[in-house]
Amino acid sequence: MIIYVQLEKALHGTLQAVILFWKLLSNTLKEWDSKIKNYDRCILNKIINGKKCTMIWHVNNLKRSHTEQVYVENILKTYR
Repeated sequence: MIIYVQLEKALHGTLQAVILFWKLLSNTLKEWDSKIKNYDRCILNKIINGKKCTMIWHVNNLKRSHTEQVYVENILKTYR
């Protein structure tokens, strides 16, 4: 017996889910006017309040850093 279904959202772990996540992330970063590194497309830097904010990601895992916690928390709220 074979059952076919149509999903309303991307299934975690599929190529479609990764592509959708990348599009969301890319569009958000463009809105923030962030600078993605030419040598590694998964690293970006942006100066916020005079200090560097760095984000590194792999698939759907993000690492953010900034000296002021409020900026890291704002980034977290964007992706929930």
